[in-house]
Amino acid sequence: MTQPNYELLTEAELREYVRFNPQDEDAFQYYLTIVRAKPGRVVTRTEEEFDAELRKRIAQEATHS
Repeated sequence: MTQPNYELLTEAELREYVRFNPQDEDAFQYYLTIVRAKPGRVVTRTEEEFDAELRKRIAQEATHS
């Protein structure tokens, strides 16, 4: 099987490809590069980090309203 050109895939297509081809480390790393480059996107590793980020965003929204 030939590997797709990751740069030609949409983010959604690449995400699906990575989901069904977890052994393809190059595809996964390329996907991470795309995700990390998006402004405002935060990646959390634990529920505690997620909760803290959510509280921070709620507080920011409350001060801007």
